[in-house]
Amino acid sequence: MNNFAEMENEKEEQIDRSKDFLKNLCRDLSLTRLKQHSFMDIITQNDVKRKIDTDEESQWISVIFVKGDNLQFIFKTQFVTEDAKHFASKAYGENDDSENVCKRQADEFMKEFCNLMGGGIKEHFEKNGLKTIMSLPLLTRGQDNVFFSPNHSEAYEDIFLDTWELQLEGKSLICEAFVEIYEKDILPTICNEIEFAEDEVEFF
Repeated sequence: MNNFAEMENEKEEQIDRSKDFLKNLCRDLSLTRLKQHSFMDIITQNDVKRKIDTDEESQWISVIFVKGDNLQFIFKTQFVTEDAKHFASKAYGENDDSENVCKRQADEFMKEFCNLMGGGIKEHFEKNGLKTIMSLPLLTRGQDNVFFSPNHSEAYEDIFLDTWELQLEGKSLICEAFVEIYEKDILPTICNEIEFAEDEVEFF
């Protein structure tokens, strides 16, 4: 009985370590990819302190999905247009003049950020032996957030969820990642360090 309890405790500890690994992976990857591909070294990553009013008219979310046989990863970024323009202005070489960035450019910037994040997660999964497919990035109203939030379900065994902020000069993007795990046994498999390929990709 004691051996069984020890095995169960060890298994739960492994799951906790795996979730910590996924948390650090998602946070670090989002910060690194945004810095590298938008030429902004002064972006910081922190726990969420900001709350965006769901009724705010200029609130939007960008979403991307990475799916395999044993899991589904969803990454979304919640933002207001003014903040997205500020981030995009740096990437497009407009310095502090976000007025020169139109909403379409800001939206493309946010979708491409999700694309880079999804690509990084897909690369991580596949280098750990999981075949996955990735959606195109989607952009929708902030009020639609409810359609992209995790629900308790008997379809999967466990779920990983984390939310954080990427900040730049008083502006911020709220990031959320969640993974639906259909088989807990794959957690140790996907939680191995890999070396990412650093492609020369820029925002367009």
